[in-house]
Amino acid sequence: MKLLIPSTLLGSISLLSSLSYTLAQSSSLNQSTTCGVNCTLLVQAGSAFELSSHAQTPLDQFYNVPDNFSLSSKPGKLLRVEAHTDLINYTVPSGLTLSRIMYTSKDLNGTIVPATAFVLWPFAPFPYSDSRNGHKHTSSKFPMIAWSHGTSGQFVNCAPSNYRSLQYHFMTSYSLALDGFAIVATDYAGLGVTTRSDGESAHEWQAGPASADDVAYSIEAAKSAFPAQFDKDGPFISMGHSQGGNVAWAFAERQAKTPVAGYLGTISISPATRVIELVNNALKVQASTPPSLQPAWVPVVLSLQPRIVASITVTYPSYNFSGMTPIMYDRWNHVLKPLQGCLPTDTLSTLDVTSEQLAKPGWTNNSVVQEWAKRISVSGNKFKGPLLIIGGENDVQPIEHLKQSVSNSCKASENEILEMFTYQAMNHFPMIQASRMKWISWIKEKFEGGDGDKTCGCGKNTFVEGFNTNHTLQGVVPNWLVDWVPFNQGWKLAL
Repeated sequence: MKLLIPSTLLGSISLLSSLSYTLAQSSSLNQSTTCGVNCTLLVQAGSAFELSSHAQTPLDQFYNVPDNFSLSSKPGKLLRVEAHTDLINYTVPSGLTLSRIMYTSKDLNGTIVPATAFVLWPFAPFPYSDSRNGHKHTSSKFPMIAWSHGTSGQFVNCAPSNYRSLQYHFMTSYSLALDGFAIVATDYAGLGVTTRSDGESAHEWQAGPASADDVAYSIEAAKSAFPAQFDKDGPFISMGHSQGGNVAWAFAERQAKTPVAGYLGTISISPATRVIELVNNALKVQASTPPSLQPAWVPVVLSLQPRIVASITVTYPSYNFSGMTPIMYDRWNHVLKPLQGCLPTDTLSTLDVTSEQLAKPGWTNNSVVQEWAKRISVSGNKFKGPLLIIGGENDVQPIEHLKQSVSNSCKASENEILEMFTYQAMNHFPMIQASRMKWISWIKEKFEGGDGDKTCGCGKNTFVEGFNTNHTLQGVVPNWLVDWVPFNQGWKLAL
């Protein structure tokens, strides 16, 4: 199928493509045998947008691997601290400040890797109750939210700490910090800093247990970097959305085996659990249902296949993209890799690729894929609660799949507290805003010493009806951005 682009759109793309770095981008795509004129214009537009959304282009020296990194280091070792990040290129709201840290973590194979994180500081801490040592008092330290971000991409440039708006801006990070919570947000290993010099992806996308280690060691490193602001065993809540929702859930499972002190609970929003099973379900629906009758989640889930194949290759290099079709191998290695493209460019790079061309038939039956699926499985393992699960009725992470994940977890940990809330008519990102009243009150209750409703047990599902849901604007992605202008053009902000 050939993608036809309206001439007006081509004109806009041409303007973007006239930027100074276009020639370098074009030359980097010369090896591609499948990305024609339209494809090239689209990915250049995506790459240009990404670069304009980064605080530093290219990545600044903070992300260079330091001399004190060693494969023999213990995970959680603090490698670098930037206490006061210059906010001139960020959209961080006035009153908030930013720090960046680098530390050691582990990949899925147990190899020590460097990772980066940002710490978003409130103007003043939310006053919380500290009941340690049997004495309840109001702490002057900062309460922490360990944030796990959704998919940003799989190459080194895709670190949210280098995004002008830290990827989730007012949807979560800015909003939480403005309420007095310090946000410690790992980029995940392979994003921002990498030990690979060949441009290959080093990010184990959807490997929840590995990214849960990144979260755990970011907490340890942040407390080590800022002892005056965080108590060593100070309280925190783990929270994430989409890929990060899966990571947060994996962190709750990690807590059952290797607890991090200070844990108050986990919030998992639209988690992408059991992805191979999810892909197989989508393939079954695709094979048995005409395209016009397929639910909206099916093509979205099928579009994840190349990313999963690439992630498996990170963990198992000998697998070598075996599940990709020739066209997808070309797009990944000769388009995305040279551009170090993130999610916008990734999305644009496959607009002319049919769903049948995304992956080889039967690729999920490969023994390496099956082994990977078992190792990264989240839900169905013992976990430490309380665990708050938030889903959307019309989410592209299908709600029935999420309900099954909840059931699996409660069978494994029936005495733990797990509560699920399903939001009427909400899709993947809109549910973050729709559910804010729930998750912000849940967070504050935990930091104020409340235990919530202990009678809810494990697996209670509450359906939340909304007002005017037929008139809300729904989509897989948000319908708004936080804009940035250069400091000398601040007059544009005087609206």
